[in-house]
Amino acid sequence: MTHKETKQETTQELNINSTGSELPEKEMESLKVTLDNETAEMIKHAERLGIDTVFHRQSKYGGPSMCKDKSRCYFGTMGLCCRQCGMGPCRIRQEDLQKSYKINKGTCGASADTIVARNLIMMVARGTSAHASHARHIASTLLKTAQNKTPYTIKEPGKLRAIAARLNIHEARSVQEVAEKVSSIALSDILGSGESMSFSTSYCKTSRTHNELKLIPRSVGRELLDEEHETAMGTMADPEMFVLHAARLGMADIASLVISSEIADVLFGIPTPVGSKIGFNVLDKNKVNIVIHGHVQLLSEKIVEFSEDRELIDKARSLGATGINVVGCCCTGNEVLIRHGVPLVGSNLQQELIIATGLVEGFVVDVQCIYPNIENVARRFHTKLISTMEEARFASATHIPFNEENADEIAKNILNMAIENFPNRGKNVFVPHGEPRDMIAGFSVEAIERILSNINPDDPLKPLIGNIASGNIYGIVLLAGCTSPKVIADASHVTIAKELLARNVLIAATGCAAQACARAGLLTGDATEKYAGDKLKEVLRSLGKAAGYDKPLPPVWHFGGCSDNSRVILLAYALARKLGVEIKDLPIAVSAAEWVAEKATAIGTGSVALGMTVHLGITPPILGSQAVVSLLTQRAEQLFGGRFFVEPDPVRAAKILLEHIEQARGKLGISTLNILEKPLNSMPELKV
Repeated sequence: MTHKETKQETTQELNINSTGSELPEKEMESLKVTLDNETAEMIKHAERLGIDTVFHRQSKYGGPSMCKDKSRCYFGTMGLCCRQCGMGPCRIRQEDLQKSYKINKGTCGASADTIVARNLIMMVARGTSAHASHARHIASTLLKTAQNKTPYTIKEPGKLRAIAARLNIHEARSVQEVAEKVSSIALSDILGSGESMSFSTSYCKTSRTHNELKLIPRSVGRELLDEEHETAMGTMADPEMFVLHAARLGMADIASLVISSEIADVLFGIPTPVGSKIGFNVLDKNKVNIVIHGHVQLLSEKIVEFSEDRELIDKARSLGATGINVVGCCCTGNEVLIRHGVPLVGSNLQQELIIATGLVEGFVVDVQCIYPNIENVARRFHTKLISTMEEARFASATHIPFNEENADEIAKNILNMAIENFPNRGKNVFVPHGEPRDMIAGFSVEAIERILSNINPDDPLKPLIGNIASGNIYGIVLLAGCTSPKVIADASHVTIAKELLARNVLIAATGCAAQACARAGLLTGDATEKYAGDKLKEVLRSLGKAAGYDKPLPPVWHFGGCSDNSRVILLAYALARKLGVEIKDLPIAVSAAEWVAEKATAIGTGSVALGMTVHLGITPPILGSQAVVSLLTQRAEQLFGGRFFVEPDPVRAAKILLEHIEQARGKLGISTLNILEKPLNSMPELKV
């Protein structure tokens, strides 16, 4: 059996589409790489300037996944490469009963199952550490704010006390005392030595199975310490134990997300639906343009605040600009969008192209999803690349270290630097044709309950549950994660959304997946009229009226950045508690159709451990171990109630998600619609 045959055989177990035809070598401009016409136009502009982008570099490996990868390492793709010690690196093949390979164990004797499982937990651990670091920054800021050491304020004392109540802090205290206590518990959850995370046990209802399998996470630091020890050469060898610890780390990751989003609400305000725009054309040729990119919004909140400072605006005008324009990229952009309506210029895949417009005076980054190549692109223009966090330094960037105590001065310094850079803008500026897309974003559990309370003040969740029970809302699917150049960017998210909306499934979205839907025009009331099934359409019309709008609510609800996946999980828990069932019993699922980052593996693994079914549109590097594949896609459902399934084709993925929802409805006794008898649309042809 050849390597290719082995890969195809394992692929079929995962229900992965491996029928894509080989495409001949083509120039980049002829490849279908994105659903968005403006992005395609920017890619061609970058080509004309001789600038390589993530799309160009991906094309060297064969382009989007409809093209078979030509240059990727087989061993890395299968998860079979091990570099844990000086005897390696070892590259092995999974042992097969049909054929004996010369090398089917590492030098130390590690099997394919051990190596794949070990590589998987290391991915989950790095994703968890990223989210826990985010949570630490947010919690530390709350603590210092309570101690009057920062210029931030506590904007939502009511939410702070609600968090305290969930953490069993009931004594009468001042707001500052409550903030100190809450932040101290959060920091202990991240770095302490406790036997369980308070934000996990207080927010996420755990089952007897979680206790039996020892899935209740201790502090993130303790879990990461044990993971690093286990994955060291010559320590843990049991693949099942690796996967179970990965599940525990995933639950710690979810708790870290809860810390980030809940405390961010206390400091910056609870999101509520707000109108804004998305697209390259939110950059203004006449203004000083500042792009904020990353995930930790602490500094960006201050940049947005002081961008309205009269003295700074007057300075910009004195240098020839008409004002200051702050726009968002990736998840820092999502965070300031959901609270302030700051427009979005692009997602993780567009960051290089944003600079290539020649219109960016200051490109300010904090942490995570920042492509190193932005340094090379910025050198071609006048753009000041400004790094702000110690975890994310760049060799040629201007580094202005952020600290909470001096946040005001640092934000003003960065704004001044960008303003003074405006006269250096060259003549080679370019933005795509067309206008930015309208969108509504800023959903949260509190915002939803506030809207529903206009329908039922005594029991706000009752109308939502009633519409789910009746089938008016057939189910809820969370579109999460990144956008990827391994597929036609945005297309998987958008196709799944449209397929599900037509069958009355409500869509929640976060991160760059939400931005993909926004670029496709799915975050407006008009999209409800165009894409939602008749029953869902009526629900969203009623909710729009209850919210005081003259149009329906959008059919895709934008909940924020990566950390705000916790909002959707908390909404699911609220529904489960109300119904007296577990989260695994709900007609709810998750799709990470274009996942990229290790953070996505952590969120996905945590969601499965909590009982959710999670779709992946890009195959994770686990195919080298049939045992790991079985654990994640089959046995996980028996252990946790949730599982992964992999399906690159978005139409088929939508069908599987609908089947899952149908099964959940059947178990709840509310399956009456036979919705799967309706034919699914075929994949539309997508052109650049």
